[in-house]
Amino acid sequence: MISFSINIVPQPKKRPKVYRWSTVNPSEAAEKELAQMIKNHPNCPKEPINNQLRVKVKFFRAIPKNIPKWKFPYIEKGIIRPSTSPDLDNYVKLILDALNKIVWEDDRLIVEMHSAKYYTFESPRIELHIEELNAPEKKSDIMENGNLEDQQHLDDFFT
Repeated sequence: MISFSINIVPQPKKRPKVYRWSTVNPSEAAEKELAQMIKNHPNCPKEPINNQLRVKVKFFRAIPKNIPKWKFPYIEKGIIRPSTSPDLDNYVKLILDALNKIVWEDDRLIVEMHSAKYYTFESPRIELHIEELNAPEKKSDIMENGNLEDQQHLDDFFT
């Protein structure tokens, strides 16, 4: 399993702007910044992974100033979490697109994903856990590796 903790304020992927003769990706700068931080991370694989993947992403946002102090213990336990914009799927889109050709060959290789938004008392960050699934490529791979009980159970991933 590969794990990253990236100290960056989570940003959502913005919709592309379509003009008459061109299309502009307003999230391109954020994608490049995130990609550069991952490239420089010691856990970054030397070659992009080209196998099925299970990905877990946690986005930690700063606590807004208008939240009353009586909610802080519930925030600390993860009971109260961000339910305001931006949407979780837009955060995920930015990560998936930014890490193409860096961590994984293409985000189509992600076959399982778990993502969540949290508030944090520490600095805003993104935590990313990537597990490569050892799916057989051909029938002879199954014969060599034995039975399917070697696969880690799904419940282990979500704990």
